[in-house]
Amino acid sequence: MMLTRNRICSCAIVCFFLLDYSVLGVNSEAVELGEQQYKQELSRIHSMRNSLKPGLVNDLEEYEKFADEIQKKWRQGTKQNYANLMLEICKPLSSGNFRSNRRHELARRYALSALEKPEEIRIEMELELTGHAVTLMYTPDSPKGEDFAQRRKKDIEVRLHAWNRLTGAIDPSWDPNDVPFINVPLPPGVEGISGMSPDAIEDPQRRAEYEAAIERNKRKAERYNEQYRLRNWLKRFPKRAEEYIILAYSEPPFNLEELKQYLAKYIADQKTKASILNAVTKNMEAQAERELKKPKEAPANPTQR
Repeated sequence: MMLTRNRICSCAIVCFFLLDYSVLGVNSEAVELGEQQYKQELSRIHSMRNSLKPGLVNDLEEYEKFADEIQKKWRQGTKQNYANLMLEICKPLSSGNFRSNRRHELARRYALSALEKPEEIRIEMELELTGHAVTLMYTPDSPKGEDFAQRRKKDIEVRLHAWNRLTGAIDPSWDPNDVPFINVPLPPGVEGISGMSPDAIEDPQRRAEYEAAIERNKRKAERYNEQYRLRNWLKRFPKRAEEYIILAYSEPPFNLEELKQYLAKYIADQKTKASILNAVTKNMEAQAERELKKPKEAPANPTQR
């Protein structure tokens, strides 16, 4: 009886693993297919962008339908792929290809949809997308009052989150002079040319040592390039974010306390926080003075009998 049970258990385990591998195989094919579809979708977006005519003469409604179709199709997919597709969708909207100011609202909508879970996308993707989350402030159709206040909160929050993430990703110990090898040196005692294939090394121990060195150098190169790019972002992103924050919170309805809370949550540097708050406070005071200097409207003429 025990032998029969053991055989049954063994068969069950084998069947389980066969089922598991089968499922993994299907998933693998699905992932591969998804990547193929993703590349095809990117190609479609690039083709659409190339088809746009120079100047503010393109049909915004037609482009919106195209963008909405892609958004609906990919929103439940991988966050990174979706974010990149939305970024590519936003570029023509922010580049002067359409006359209507509503293009900025569309770009903002698509960008914010990709920034719902920013931790699940690459930091550089987050930084790029925030540049499309813009609310117009000085046009006849610009939002006012509580509508503007709510939009401002979202615009500032995505910028501060990206800023905070960028600052946290900077490695203070990174040495720009400690560059990775172009060709990894061969292990001691191995004859040949640096950078040659590990397969050319007969000794398995030396070959494994060389493969490990190549892998370490690859990771070092990736880290080096990442830190180099992030430092380039650090040169420009905080300045732009700070300018937008000051501009947005210098517009009514004023809410200095809300700004203080956001800065306390996302910005550690006291000097930066003080600089932003001082600038906004001065702008608020200057606007209050301008309001006081405005000529008062003359009272209506009394009704003549």
